[in-house]
Amino acid sequence: MMRSLYSGITGLQGSQTDMDVIGNNIANVNTVGFKESRVTFESALLQAIRAARSPQKDIGGVNPMAVGLGTQIASIDKIMSQGSFQNTGKKTDLAIQGDGFFVVNNGSNDFYTRAGNFNVDQNGTLVQAGTGYKVMGWEAQVDAKGNRHVNTNNPVGPIQISANETMSAKATTKMGISGNLDSTTGVQPVTLTVTANNGDTYTVQFTFKLDRQNFNPFSNSKTYDWTAKVIGAPTGDSTGATLSGKITLDQYGNVTNDNSKNLYIDKSGTSITLATTSSTTTVSGTTITLPSTGAISFTESDNTANSVTATYTDPTYTTSTQIYDSLGKAYTVYIDFTNLGTVSGSSTSTAWAWDARLANGTPVKLVTASGSATSSSFGIVEFNASGRLLGSYTSGGATTGAPTGISFNTSDGAGIVKSQIDFTQLTDLAGNASAAITSQNGNAQGTLQSFAMNQSGQIIGTFSNGMTDILGQIALANFNNPAGLNAIGNSLYSKSANSGTPQIGPAGTGGRGTFIPGALEMSNVDLAKEFTNMIVAERTFQANARVITTSDAMIAQLVNLKQTP
Repeated sequence: MMRSLYSGITGLQGSQTDMDVIGNNIANVNTVGFKESRVTFESALLQAIRAARSPQKDIGGVNPMAVGLGTQIASIDKIMSQGSFQNTGKKTDLAIQGDGFFVVNNGSNDFYTRAGNFNVDQNGTLVQAGTGYKVMGWEAQVDAKGNRHVNTNNPVGPIQISANETMSAKATTKMGISGNLDSTTGVQPVTLTVTANNGDTYTVQFTFKLDRQNFNPFSNSKTYDWTAKVIGAPTGDSTGATLSGKITLDQYGNVTNDNSKNLYIDKSGTSITLATTSSTTTVSGTTITLPSTGAISFTESDNTANSVTATYTDPTYTTSTQIYDSLGKAYTVYIDFTNLGTVSGSSTSTAWAWDARLANGTPVKLVTASGSATSSSFGIVEFNASGRLLGSYTSGGATTGAPTGISFNTSDGAGIVKSQIDFTQLTDLAGNASAAITSQNGNAQGTLQSFAMNQSGQIIGTFSNGMTDILGQIALANFNNPAGLNAIGNSLYSKSANSGTPQIGPAGTGGRGTFIPGALEMSNVDLAKEFTNMIVAERTFQANARVITTSDAMIAQLVNLKQTP
């Protein structure tokens, strides 16, 4: 009976501890980053009454006999499961999705937390809201060229975001062009069918190709080589006869000069030829009047109602952007393209001429990939049958010394600006022109206006020059046994002998989780489960109390066996 009294006491003590843990869980149901605990029990001492005996001859074995002496706490475990997330919209709030802990420092020691409710103090340092401990990570370092880099191989330290943070000016050294150049620009082919006096019909097709001999592709006036080809004739007569000429157009596509006024169809036997002068073999009634002014129209001379006009689309296309010198002064650069049509000797490759100019009239030179000046008056980019870039060429069609960039002298003492141009994302397809300078790596000087955090914990600043850049990155620590950390209050943990060494690195690497910006991880306490555990603890306490009162009653009966005389 004395043993049952003491066993009941251990049961009461265990139930009290269980209620303490349950009460703490419920009290922290709204604590950011809180992890619930649980109590597990194990048996306490045993008093042996009889030892075990092995089988002997005809007698079987006997099990040992022992009386338990109560219970004791086996462990109080941290349940490190993921809590739910609450969106806050605050830019310095972070939640961890997955494993890991924020690292904070009080000036001498590192501590670890899942609570990401951070603030920025008067010095711009990122700190834990409740304690003021500094959040650890890596600050961006600025190199000699003004570029910011975060080296996550360096030791972690506090992160300071200064309100007067600046971005240095940087000269443009690279530009990228992407999008489409419309392959259908220029003069489109047309077909005219004429009827001879004897009723025979002949069909002539006119095609056009920009004259690329000793010309300026960016001039308002452009000369085209036209080719007439017989593609239809009476049965038995030959087709395929061709004749070429030149036609000059102004910037609006109007004809300003044509060195031929008429085209004649000649026939000798079954052989068909074309000529610009009439002869005894000219088929009567098939003369075609060529355009000499105005629209690009081709007309049957003796039937002016039979006329076709070629469609003209300006073959020149321009895109622009701002680039910068080393002092941050902006210059508007224009890249002009002119459709040259198919490459000589090829029916599948097409080419565009390109040149550059500045809005303020500053002379622009073309340079090669090595940065040296080129003698080419303009550059050429060539495309294959699929509209993909084949390569760059000089105005003479050579690859050696081909222009791939521009250079110009500045007027503010910043020296020469040299910028290479990446054409690899440019296409030449039949469709709307959309080519644009989509990237350039220069910028003006800027001052920090705002910042935000991303899933990797990178702190991205937005500057007054419209640019963004990395300011720092928040670190995460992971442990082999996170449940082995010491809870020290203020939602903080410290490492213990059984937690393992903190493995500190960027989010999303090494088994570490990622961040959810503008959100907080809430407690993982389940109230329904805690209330159920509370009922169990209460009943356990009552049952152990009943053991004690029953044992007491039994002792009283024993005492009453001997009545006092």
